[in-house]
Amino acid sequence: MLTIKQLQAFYWVARLGTLNRAAEKLHITQSAVTKRLQEVEAAAAGPLFEEDRRRRQLTRLGREFEAECERLFDRLQALENLKRSGAPPARVFKVGLTEVVALTWFPDFLKRMKALYPSIIVQPEIDLSLTLHEKVERGALDFAILPDHRPSEGVVKLGVGDVKFGWFSAPGMFAPDAVHPLQALAEKPVIEQSAHSVITLVCGRIWESAGLRPDRIYGGNNIQALAGLVAAGVGIGCLPVQLFRSELRAGSLALVKTSVPAPTVAYACYFPHYPDSPLGREVAEVARQSSTFVRRG
Repeated sequence: MLTIKQLQAFYWVARLGTLNRAAEKLHITQSAVTKRLQEVEAAAAGPLFEEDRRRRQLTRLGREFEAECERLFDRLQALENLKRSGAPPARVFKVGLTEVVALTWFPDFLKRMKALYPSIIVQPEIDLSLTLHEKVERGALDFAILPDHRPSEGVVKLGVGDVKFGWFSAPGMFAPDAVHPLQALAEKPVIEQSAHSVITLVCGRIWESAGLRPDRIYGGNNIQALAGLVAAGVGIGCLPVQLFRSELRAGSLALVKTSVPAPTVAYACYFPHYPDSPLGREVAEVARQSSTFVRRG
């Protein structure tokens, strides 16, 4: 494996063009520079310099090698500066979440995390819950805030609250004061997220238990886009009530009263179980304090 001193010899010969100038820069003899440069060239996958007696010109491979050396030296300098400052290195903390969390209380969660853990950089990833569950289980995420799901061995689950869903329609599609049976809703197209969405699976079980088979339209995985289709009268949708209160007040969406209530989905925090690290539980407590979802008990 090449050493930093060998790479420095190559880098300064490449930058300054001659062995003599590189030796002066590094405060070593020209013969020492020559020896280190020969060792670098012997380890390289091809020639690093063109044949030129007056000035050493880099080959294409040499230019790529020089750029990599520069990035390495920049990183080493940053680490040295960090060591001198005494500041702890920043840690990237990958958090998975669904769109419902992202559009409600996640900004407050980020503010609290920054205040409590200034050396942690929270990196959010928004996706379908089943995809994020799988990433937590294989260690690709440090933490996730998702609909309730039985975790695999080695994953901790802590509840964070419930999300109440409701059946939404365009204004005027249903009588606002009447209570409507599921059969009436099933006469309209149902706009849903993908088949892997938790709320789609839950609603599917509701239709199945009632013996109903409405036309089910895939409207994408963007909740705001689904709400737009519902508001346009394309069909009905099962949406989180908290997220669309302003649209209900403005009259662009209507909440349909039904004989069978829309589902309530429990949400929880998930994180790998590390006995020697309490961070997961501490972040879960931050999530509980930030959450605007309904608490049980």
